[in-house]
Amino acid sequence: MRPVSVPLSTLAHTEELGKALARAVTAKNPGVLLLYGELGAGKTTLTRALVEALPGGMGAEAASPSFTICNIYCTAPEVHHFDLYRLSPGTRDEALEESLDNPQVLTIVEWPEHLAEEAFPGDGIACRLTLDARAESRNAEFTALGAGGSDCLVLLSRRPE
Repeated sequence: MRPVSVPLSTLAHTEELGKALARAVTAKNPGVLLLYGELGAGKTTLTRALVEALPGGMGAEAASPSFTICNIYCTAPEVHHFDLYRLSPGTRDEALEESLDNPQVLTIVEWPEHLAEEAFPGDGIACRLTLDARAESRNAEFTALGAGGSDCLVLLSRRPE
């Protein structure tokens, strides 16, 4: 499947994308959402909107787990939100690897470039968030990793504008 690109010119657009992602992962849980992007690109904002839009997520208070490494949200599906920014590249994390292997959980990973190569999932979605400081806007580009990711992206690409 071709990548799905979504322009995000306002915070509201990022929140709407999070809601669209929630609808897609509720229908077709891809298992893993890898979020790439520099500091301030909107990784945690997108995650917060996604988590709050999931069943059970209204009071989730999703926040960056930069210091705790992982936050767990009792949503449907349950979300394990990892932030690997403070880990050295290639570090192994047992809790993360267990989460990546659990098909009942949506594992969201910020800074996945810090994952050990052998821990990289074969199925899921990768999202690269980029900033355009001149235009004061962002862009999200989604790529499918395996069949589960493709199924989810098909639903995401059909979202209402």
